[in-house]
Amino acid sequence: MAKDRVFPEEFGYHFSEGNFKRIYNQTIRDFRLSMREDEFTAAASEFNDGAGPFALKRTNQLEPGIKRYQWVAEESGRMIVTAFNNEGEIVGIQFDVYEKFDTDRESTINSYRVPFTGEWFVLWGGTDSFLNYHYSHKHQRYAYDFIKKVDGSAFSGDPGELLSYHAYGEEVVAPRAGKVVHVIKDVEDNAPHRMSMVSPEGNCIILEHGYDEYTMLAHLREHSITVEVGDEVEWGHKLAQCGNSGASDTPHLHFHVMNGSHPYESDSIRIQFAEGREPKQGDAVKGRMRI
Repeated sequence: MAKDRVFPEEFGYHFSEGNFKRIYNQTIRDFRLSMREDEFTAAASEFNDGAGPFALKRTNQLEPGIKRYQWVAEESGRMIVTAFNNEGEIVGIQFDVYEKFDTDRESTINSYRVPFTGEWFVLWGGTDSFLNYHYSHKHQRYAYDFIKKVDGSAFSGDPGELLSYHAYGEEVVAPRAGKVVHVIKDVEDNAPHRMSMVSPEGNCIILEHGYDEYTMLAHLREHSITVEVGDEVEWGHKLAQCGNSGASDTPHLHFHVMNGSHPYESDSIRIQFAEGREPKQGDAVKGRMRI
């Protein structure tokens, strides 16, 4: 009944008031199959205890028919991310922490261009964990994941085939002049919706740019890398193709800047973009071709 519905913009109120049964009843069937009502109620009650009121901070839409909402309890720094479909059903609920770091105020000395040409879509990128799942991990805090969309979709045809994804095989270019210091090129691409953690970055390239700044381009297509360690490249130099290797379940390009050449021992740095605007999750971004 309508009077029992939780409207997306009212979720925070109902959660803060402990209306967990009402919330649970509005989740999709797959959610209810994965978690019983008593399990959800116990987890929600524990997360809500002492949190303070949850207020709506931001909304966005990454795919057709699904809208995401970020709820933050400022008193406790707790965060909930909810997703609703067009029918008003709750597709997902995530409990998290709303973190902010002093490094948000710093940025790279060098400026960088996006490492592709044409229009791509920011799947993950920004300065909190709602916009960027990398954010809680300092070695990739300001990383980006880019995909390509056509008519609002990342693929056309069979989603079980890599070639159906618009990003797969697209050219990856150098975001700035630099020297190649690390290359992995022989990791097999994953089938869609599978990933390998043996080499999380998959096929990748690390470039050195001066001022102790290094860029990492990851999840590249197997055997597509055209540079070797020691090569000098200019901005826009073609390096590889986008793939689905490593910890990647669908084709996308991972890009971040760090203060060292080792991706797990270095800190990510917020990127100063030559285009002048810092993209965030949900943005369409156009890369220029070198003339």
